[in-house]
Amino acid sequence: MNDQDWKVIYTGSRQEKKLAERLKNRGIPVYLPLYKKLSQWSDRKKWVEMPLFNGYLFVNPSDVQRDQVLQEKGAVAYLRFNGEDALVKAKEIQTIENILNSGYSMEGMSTPEDFESGDQARVLEGPLKGQIVDVIRRNNEEMFLVSFDTLGQSIKISLPYQVLSRSLNL
Repeated sequence: MNDQDWKVIYTGSRQEKKLAERLKNRGIPVYLPLYKKLSQWSDRKKWVEMPLFNGYLFVNPSDVQRDQVLQEKGAVAYLRFNGEDALVKAKEIQTIENILNSGYSMEGMSTPEDFESGDQARVLEGPLKGQIVDVIRRNNEEMFLVSFDTLGQSIKISLPYQVLSRSLNL
């Protein structure tokens, strides 16, 4: 990953992987965070790689390449904020990579509005050390939410309670 801000594009339904490959072939820097999910069909189970954020792809085109991105099949539009292309800081991209490389159990979620509000905690150990997370309780299991407000997206992560502190001022 580079240290520049990334742009986000909307993709057509189930086009994330194909579009990422086409953009890479054109020499446009692209990042598609994927996680593994066990899918079950009537006759078998199989691990498949799924986009962490459905319908989104991170790109880092040059000014000349910006419009070329939208010419590719599967690209819909740039995510916009205040009339300009929305930018995601390289630090947030690195945090997403750290989460994916951490081995925590996770699943992508659609928007922050999908979650119940709850307590906040600070992560004391691991790749998320120092992050403030929102706690969601479901089925006697504590799920901890890391929210990336730039995207209007969130990631739900299972963390052991031993690595958390109720004190946010550490």
